[in-house]
Amino acid sequence: MPEIPKEKNGKRIALIGAGPASLTVARDLMPLGYSCVLFEKDRKGGGLMRSNIPSFRLPASVLDEEVDRIVGFGVELRLGHEIKSLASLMKEGFDAVFVGTGAPKGKDLDVPGRKEAAANIHIGIDWLTSVAFEHVHTVGKRVVVIGGGTRPWTAAARRYAWAA
Repeated sequence: MPEIPKEKNGKRIALIGAGPASLTVARDLMPLGYSCVLFEKDRKGGGLMRSNIPSFRLPASVLDEEVDRIVGFGVELRLGHEIKSLASLMKEGFDAVFVGTGAPKGKDLDVPGRKEAAANIHIGIDWLTSVAFEHVHTVGKRVVVIGGGTRPWTAAARRYAWAA
């Protein structure tokens, strides 16, 4: 792990969102003497890694360990703090702001029959959140996954399809 200098360089950086992007920025800037403040609207850091990757792929304990390792560099963590105004944030005297809010929306398809079958069609990112928070335990006997390749939702769909 890199050494974190005791003497800072005097620059404060605001990081919005405690997902992989902002955590990486904090990990890279802290050894250079920057002071980083990480803002996250949720109660825990990790972003979509926490809410969209099923625990059988990425256990919460492993994610907690990784987030805590970076925060342990001396990052100021403000959980449960949603940023609604960049202007207000800049009034806190930050030298720079990194917006790492991710892409929490999936893409829907406009295909024939989509509206009629809406109850049985799930957008990957929303479905993964349901799996991660244990709102989904099984799916039907036949599952079609469009896109994703070897992405986590494909693996999650396979696992839940096998369980059905």
